[in-house]
Amino acid sequence: MRIPAVSHAQEPGSSTFRPQLTSLVDVMTILLVFLIKSFSVEGNLVTPSPDLELPVSTSEKPPRPTCSIEITRNAVVADGNVLAALESFADADSLLIPTLYDWMRVEREKCDDTAKAPEVMIQTDKEVEFNIVKRVMYSCSRAGFADFTVLTFEEE
Repeated sequence: MRIPAVSHAQEPGSSTFRPQLTSLVDVMTILLVFLIKSFSVEGNLVTPSPDLELPVSTSEKPPRPTCSIEITRNAVVADGNVLAALESFADADSLLIPTLYDWMRVEREKCDDTAKAPEVMIQTDKEVEFNIVKRVMYSCSRAGFADFTVLTFEEE
């Protein structure tokens, strides 16, 4: 019995195409390495409010997820709710902002189950006076928040 010889050469008129797998594997490897290098695990934990222009910082520490307060040019905002207009407390004798204090007390009660001291992240427009930021920080500290983080943009 005679076994026919198998030819690996492509016969003329044949329509089969056999790509070179070595070059395709090389291209896929390069793409995989590029995607792994450009993938960011951190992402953005905080999305700044669109009506804020945050100050710039050279700090390399990423923000941690915490309770967040935004101080815009017109009001103090938390979770999309306006807590107080700046005009209502900017020139007041007391440093305490009552509506912010009440909201922060509710947030503090939500955090009571954790052993770590609660932290509040403050997003403030770079044009807001420190007097306003000081009043917000005072109201938060009176509500039981010990640590403050001010959100900034990383300088590139």
